[in-house]
Formats: sequence, C-alpha cells, structure tokens
Amino acid sequence: MIVNPRAGTRRGLSILKSVESLFAAANTTLDLHTTTHAGHARELAQQLPLENCAGICVIGGDGSIHEVINGLMRRQDPADVPFGVIPGGTGNTVAEHLGCLDPRVAAGRMVSGHQRPLDVARVTAAGNTEYCVNIVGWGAVVDINRTAERLRRLGPARYALAALWHILWSRHRRAKLTIDGCVIEDEFAFIVGCNTQFTGRGMKLAPDAAIDDGLIDLVITRHASRSQFVTLFKNVFDGSHVSLPCVRIHRARTFEIESATPDPLNMDGELKGATPLRVEMVPSALRVFA
Repeated sequence: MIVNPRAGTRRGLSILKSVESLFAAANTTLDLHTTTHAGHARELAQQLPLENCAGICVIGGDGSIHEVINGLMRRQDPADVPFGVIPGGTGNTVAEHLGCLDPRVAAGRMVSGHQRPLDVARVTAAGNTEYCVNIVGWGAVVDINRTAERLRRLGPARYALAALWHILWSRHRRAKLTIDGCVIEDEFAFIVGCNTQFTGRGMKLAPDAAIDDGLIDLVITRHASRSQFVTLFKNVFDGSHVSLPCVRIHRARTFEIESATPDPLNMDGELKGATPLRVEMVPSALRVFA
C-alpha cells in the first residue's frame, strides 16, 4: 500500500488508520510505503517486488494514481497484480467513476478481491510517453487546471470556481484533430479524451465513458458562445451538456492533436507535456479492484 500523506486533503495517514482494521479482519497483511517526494509513488510502483502480493493500492488523489499507473505500466508485465484506489485527494475522479468515494468502501472491495479490466491511454507527446487512466486534455481544461492549482487552499470547490472563471474569459484555439485517421481542422475551446465519466470535482464530462471498452470518449467543444459556455458549466454536473450544439462526443481508439505552437496538456489532472500528441488506448492493460 502506497500512501501519499500530502495528497489533496492531506489526510492520507488518517485514512490509512480508518481502513487498517478492515484489512486486519480479513487476515490481509499490509506492506506500507509512504511517499516523501514528487514521483516517489511512480518509483515504488515500478520497483517494488510484487510477485507475492495480492494487489497494489494507493491512498491519494488522481495525481498519486497517475504516478502509480505510470510505474506499473513500465513493469515487464503490468497486468500481473491488480490495482486498488482508496480516495485521499481533492478531485478523486477515478474513485468517483468506480463508485467508491468512501475509503472504507474502497478498502472493502480490495478485501473482497473482485476485479475488472482497466484500459489505459498511452500518450506520446513531444517525444515522451506517459500513461493516463482519467483524462488527456487540451485547451480550456489546461487553463482551468492551472487556475485550480492556484486555488488549492479552497479545497474541492476550486475546480468549479476555476471552470467558471475561464468560461467568463473563454477563448478558442486553432488545431488539427485526427480521430482514428479522420482529420478535423478548426478552432476549439477544448478537446478532452476521457476514460472515466468524471473530471474535476463531480463534473460528468463524459457520461457514457467506460474504463473497460477499449475506447476513449473524446469530448470536443467548438463554435461555443459565452452563453453556451455558461449553460455547459451548469449542465456538466449531470452530463446533460452533451445535448448542446457546441459539444460533440466521439469514441476512438486513437486521436492526435497538432497546434501551431506547443500547447500544454492536462494528463490525469497533472500539467505536463505539450502538443503535438498522440493518444492510443491499451485495452485491459491493468486490472482494478472494483
């Protein structure tokens, strides 16, 4: 079990205490590792001996999950050991998709041993490779995430506040988008590849996304007026924004984005990489306790 004590709410260690009894009651021994620096969870997931483990779990937010996924995907056989999530961050979008925002519920699923396949997006950007299980975003979602990081002290509300700010000051960027070989050149507000239904805090950006269908739900917004953006913001929490004329959803195995200049990216809530990028889904790359 990898614990990030500084994730989101900074309650990693207290969450650990709240779930330890569940594992003890199931006669499950925990091999605990507490992260001490950025990238530590990735190092642990890649290097720890897991041959005799029933699973590898992380207590943390989406950033911690991103690190562990990237560590696992660089192992010789990443699907050998199932992966578990105990939410301890601010957004917790992966945990929300899995329906286990309560840490004890999440721990109970690991104890039960029930698993399901987990698709992973392989992202190649500016010559580097990363792996994502939540989103790969370009455009306004990058601006929103950057602002949300500055508002971290406000807790979960920071995502909605950041989104509202950038809706009021929205802008479009020109890009070339290729979806499974089909090319669209236009001005876009944002392009987000979603493996999970949720992003931010409770925003149901891709209401029909599935983590085990081998596809990524590509949410595209273009030709959007400010009033449409406001409606999108109000409707994104229940997923009804997909009926707006400025929103299109494509299910794809691959997509690529090219822009005139290198634009930053949002990978699982982390600001890293830049265009041009290529995203390819890896079906059933991992197994997740669910």
